[in-house]
Amino acid sequence: MRTIDLTRTCGGIALALASAAQAVLAAPSAPPGLRKVFKGREACFILYDMGSRRAAAEYGPELCSERLYACSTFKVPLALMAFDRGLLADENTRIPWDKVSRRLPGWDQDQTPRTWLARSAVWVSQGLAARIGMARLKRYLADFRYGNQDMSGGLTQAWLGSSLKLSAHEQRVFMERFWRGRLAVSRRAVELVKSCLVCETSRSRAELCGKTGSAALGAWDDPAAGRLGRFVGHLQAEGREYIVVTDFRGPPAPGSPGAEARRLAERALAELDLF
Repeated sequence: MRTIDLTRTCGGIALALASAAQAVLAAPSAPPGLRKVFKGREACFILYDMGSRRAAAEYGPELCSERLYACSTFKVPLALMAFDRGLLADENTRIPWDKVSRRLPGWDQDQTPRTWLARSAVWVSQGLAARIGMARLKRYLADFRYGNQDMSGGLTQAWLGSSLKLSAHEQRVFMERFWRGRLAVSRRAVELVKSCLVCETSRSRAELCGKTGSAALGAWDDPAAGRLGRFVGHLQAEGREYIVVTDFRGPPAPGSPGAEARRLAERALAELDLF
């Protein structure tokens, strides 16, 4: 098992692509069950059938079209970069804790790529981004066509409620290209990231894998600041494959907004008899 050290480093075309992504979906109207799931929320849900290459369902077209903070869903492209560059050898690579306490037990310890993604340990992301470097990271983002590709918020902060944004439609396009192995990274990097994503299997044996993201629409300690929850994932159900994207904005509430976005996605899929 390889050990790495992170303590030493610790436009116009994009808008056109976003519009094209939205046009491709041509989503049907939201089934009544989805309106029940998201009632009272400003939310977005996209279910894209990879076989037919069409949207099977969509809810909340306004929010689906709006570019939102990438949040920790950025860990998916970042993990692809890290595996592609050889910064992470495999899913069990030990990433030594930098000994800086963040008062989060799941973060204040050594990590592996699996636990980094499952626990959303930001310090690992920041160390990897620093090792990749701004120029190379921006080239990857351009190759991935990842949202607005705006890293002006800083190499270790841009995705954390700052400059790097993408819409749910752009998330869907990126996730489909990732899952089909059509990004400019090695096939091994693609398979390793898939193996590290958090997955859950339903009683019907459907498997949902993905990554959550959370942000405060203001200061985290401001009781009036809203919250953003995001979930991007892949569903295998009844012999078919789907890309799933869920976003919502709302007032502060107990728990993680990202975890709530995932729960909403699972409820929506259950209403559609897929999970």
